[in-house]
This record gives sequence, structure tokens and C-alpha cells, in this order.
Amino acid sequence: MMKSVNLGYKYRLYPKKEQERILDHQMFVYNQAYNICLNLWQKEGERNKKLEKESRKFRKSVSYDGVVKRALKLRKISFSTVVTQQARINLQKAVKKAFSKEVVAERQKAIAKAQTPKDKAKAAKLGFPKFHSSKDVKQSFVWNNQAVNINDKNMRFKLFRILKQNIELRCHRELPVGYKLASVTISKDATGYYASFNIEFQKEIGVVVLSNNIDISKSLGVDMNAYNFATSIKTDILFESINNITSVQSGHLVDNGSSNRKSLRDSKIVKMLERKQSRRALKAKNTKTKLGKNHKRTQERLNSLQKKITNKKTDLYHKISSILSNSFDMIAVEDLKLKNQMTKSAKGNEITPGRRVKQKSGLNKTILRASFYQFSSMLEYKQSLNDKLFVRVDPKNTSNTCLECGNIDKKNRLKQDKFKCIACGYETNPDIQAALHIEYRGLQSFGLGTSLVDLKHKAFRSETLVSAS
Repeated sequence: MMKSVNLGYKYRLYPKKEQERILDHQMFVYNQAYNICLNLWQKEGERNKKLEKESRKFRKSVSYDGVVKRALKLRKISFSTVVTQQARINLQKAVKKAFSKEVVAERQKAIAKAQTPKDKAKAAKLGFPKFHSSKDVKQSFVWNNQAVNINDKNMRFKLFRILKQNIELRCHRELPVGYKLASVTISKDATGYYASFNIEFQKEIGVVVLSNNIDISKSLGVDMNAYNFATSIKTDILFESINNITSVQSGHLVDNGSSNRKSLRDSKIVKMLERKQSRRALKAKNTKTKLGKNHKRTQERLNSLQKKITNKKTDLYHKISSILSNSFDMIAVEDLKLKNQMTKSAKGNEITPGRRVKQKSGLNKTILRASFYQFSSMLEYKQSLNDKLFVRVDPKNTSNTCLECGNIDKKNRLKQDKFKCIACGYETNPDIQAALHIEYRGLQSFGLGTSLVDLKHKAFRSETLVSAS
């Protein structure tokens, strides 16, 4: 039995100088086309506001494409129709997302909470697409599967043909046999150029894990924290092969590398370069002059160092998620709401100024740098690829609920690293306890009605049939 799988594969490109110029130009064209379409959509919205519903008119895709072509020709900008059409398609997707139920609800909630005119204006724009800038470090454009080929060159490199150019592609892993290419995203950042392939291929289904054949001993709950991932089962033996993972606390806590990355961000070279940039920016502001080439070169060096830190995190997360996915049939994580909840600013406004703003700002940066969603997304697609179960559960009170007596109270966790139940006196690590509760809720979501006592001591099987997908 076969099933269709959609995956993304990212490769490093090594274009020549002329090829870099061609790719950079297409990125510029993509931004221009996107901005023209966004401007047209905004004007259309303003015009329709003044009209009755029956009189409102909306542009068709062909009309958008025609306006973009005319505008680019008037500016004497050469362009590829594929790039301009993909820019329009992506804008339409962004507009559709802006009016989805989740985003509309989030926007209305933000407007209701806003107290000043400035906050209300900002809340009203929440979720809507924004104009693209060609001055940003990160640039990209999207290409469909037309006139795209990948040909062999040698053991390490392939030739990626796009825009009538043969660009060297570092082939660190082979694409699946019999894949179908949906689209390609060409991007660049501080470290170089990349090609991301969106492909579809057929995969043979092995033993599918369902709720009626899952073994509770192979289920896992993961509590994600800024400096470690707590697991409901001891996993220290699994990570012996990874040198940069240090398991502590009886093997339940897996180091996510945050401390190591922080030391790299706070290194002498990074701090020196940041001070240089700060002095140059201040001088340019006081003298009302433009920033020079030295500022640009230093910023490129800083961006490159930051990219290396990010790559270290991504590599480590892939290793951890792969080992967990290969070892467990069911994985449950918290459904964390980072944006506008966990990482909400404490600054406040003119009416109600915030408290301990700097401390909250530092905490927000630490949480965002831990990239909880990135790690959970890796677990999700790898579990799906392995025909196993994955679920996100409600995180409410997972760290405040006692494993022994079930008492729920914030006073149970007065310290960040210590849990002591005020009802029965039970003491444990709060993160490990939260991981056990997450696993328990994950099993419940698949109809497996077991208790926390069963969860600790024995396997459980259910007659309920729930698909892994």
C-alpha cells in the first residue's frame, strides 16, 4: 500500500557572479510585483468600503497580472512572467489567511484589548500582508516546475537548471525516487544562495500505528522549555551518540543547546562588532550622513555569525527529533501560543505603563530563540512520515497539577525549578511532571482512557480505532 507524501528539500547553491546578478534581479522583480498587487488590493478595499455590497467589484487574477506587467514595462524592468504570477498567487494566499477565522479572532481580540489610538491602529493591521523590501538581508522568489531540471555533475554537485542557467547545487542528500516537483523557492541570506524544492512522492506504508495497537511504553510527552526539553520517559541512553547533548536529572531533561548558543552570541567578537555598528549608526545620525561600506561589510559578518548559530540549532533539533520519532509510536507536545501570549511585551501604554519591562523583554527573546514551534513541527512531520501518532495538547496547568493527589494550585510551583504540592507534600522536578501530564493528555486525545498510575507502570491497549493521520 502506498501513500502520497509532500516534503521540502533545501540545497545550497553556488552561482557565478553573472548568475548571482540574474537571481538578485528576479528577487527584486518578485518584490516589485508583490508590492504592486498589494497596493492594488488596498486601493480596491478602500473603494469598496464606500459602496454597498451589491455594487462592490473585485479584480480577477488576470487583471492583477496585466497591471503588474504594464507597471514593470513602464519602469523598463525586465521580468519573467512566472515570477510575477507567483508573487500574485502568494499575495492572494496571504489575503485569504488574513481573513481566516483564527486570524480574524486574534485581530478582534487585540482591538478589544487596545486602549490608546496607536494601539488600536496597530491591532487593526494585525495579520494583514505587508510590503516587501529589497534592502532586507533575506530575499527570495518562487518558481513553478516549468523549465526546471537537475542533472548530475559529480559525486558532490549537481547542475540545477533554472532561468536558462546551469547553477551548481551541493547535493548532500538525494531526492526520493519518482518524485514530482511542485515548486521551487530560490532564496539568499547572509551565508549564500539556496534552492528549496517542494516535492510529492509515493511512500510505501509499513506498520501503521493506531490507537488500537499502540503500546503505552512507546508513548512520550515532551515539555519544551527555554534551556531543555523534558521527556516523560528517560531518554539519556538514546542520545549517547550526539556529542553536544548533555542529559541531566536522571536522563529526563535533554539539553537543547540554548546555553551554548548564548555563549556564542555573547562572544567577544560579536560584542566588538555590535559596538562598532552602534558607533557608526550614532555618528551617521548626528552628522546626517549615510552609512558607508564598512558598516555594510561589518553587518554582513554579523549576519553570517548569526546564521551559523541558527544552523547549529536546526541541526541539533533535527537530531533530537529524529531519534525521538524513531523510538516512540506516539509523541505529545504542548500547543503553546507564543505570539501575543507567552511573548507579549510588558511595556504597556500611556494609560497603564508596564512593570519590569527589560526583564520581560529578555525572557521573550529567550523563548523565541528556543524555537518551540520549529521543534514541534519537526516531530510532527517525522511522525507522519513514519506512520506514527503525534498530537498537540492543552498546556493549561500541566506544571501546577500534582501527580500524586491531583491538586491544582499555582502555589505548588513557587520556584521555577521546584514543585512541592501544598496538599500532599509531593516533591519532584516540575518539567518532568509536566511531561508526564502532556503524555497522559495525548493518550486521552486518542481515546485511551488510562490513569497516571497506569502510565507509570504498565502498557495499555484500547479497542478504539483512531487513524494516525
